[in-house]
This record gives sequence, structure tokens and C-alpha cells, in this order.
Amino acid sequence: MQVGATNNYATLNTYQNPSILPIALPDYTDKEIYEGSNGNIVRGDDGKLHFTPQAETNYNNAKEDAAKEAQAKKEEEAAATREFVTGVIGAQSKKTQAEIYLAVATDGNYSPSDGVSAGDIINSLRDIQKQNNFVQAYAAYAQNQQEKPTLY
Repeated sequence: MQVGATNNYATLNTYQNPSILPIALPDYTDKEIYEGSNGNIVRGDDGKLHFTPQAETNYNNAKEDAAKEAQAKKEEEAAATREFVTGVIGAQSKKTQAEIYLAVATDGNYSPSDGVSAGDIINSLRDIQKQNNFVQAYAAYAQNQQEKPTLY
């Protein structure tokens, strides 16, 4: 391997750091700046570019609209999640209420996995309803017997 007579480090730096020539920007008039920005930018007394008051208002309104839209989307997603969770909890609650009612009504610990058919449950509930009707009828009869008007 032969080493060249030129300095490879200097050559590498030359290619990696090309010289940058400054570009002269055209000097626009205040009217050209204003018209080019659709009335949103003006040159200030200090020579720098600034937003016009209307442009600042438009910018702030756009930010507020974007924030309101994001908030509305967030609330919509929260409402959808809340509705889903409420549905799941409601279904579980109804299932639990039915199991509690059946367990109390049948004097046992009813569970759908016990192998009890729906027909047996309905028949037992009808029997219980008949018993309840008999008890209510007897209570009404006993109360009527106590309230008999006396004839003079």
C-alpha cells in the first residue's frame, strides 16, 4: 500500500466543508410584504417582521378551535367508554339480580351452571307465586273478618 504525496486530511476537509457564499436577499417594500402575506405580516419600526393584530387574532382563534375540537373528541371517546362500561356492568348486574331472585325464590343457591333447566325454574316460580297469592288472599280474608260492621 502506497501513501500519496497529498495530504488526505486536508482533501477530506475540503470536500466535507464546501464554501458557502452568502446569498443576497432582495429588499422587499412594506407593501410587498403586506400583500405577499395576505395582510398577516408587516415590517415594524425596528426593521423586523411582525404579525398584524388581525393575524394574531386569527392565530389565537385557530388555536382555540383546535383545542375545543380536541376536547370534544376526548369527551366523545370518554362518553363511548363510559357507555360501554355501563352496558357491561348493567348486564352483569341484571345477571346477578336474576341469580339472587332465583336463589331466594327457590330457597337455594341458584346458578346457571347447576344444570337446572329453565322450565323447572319457571315451574318453581309459578308455584311460589301461587303460594304468595294464597297468603295474600288469606291475609285479606282475615282482615275483612276483623272489620265486620256490627249491626244494632
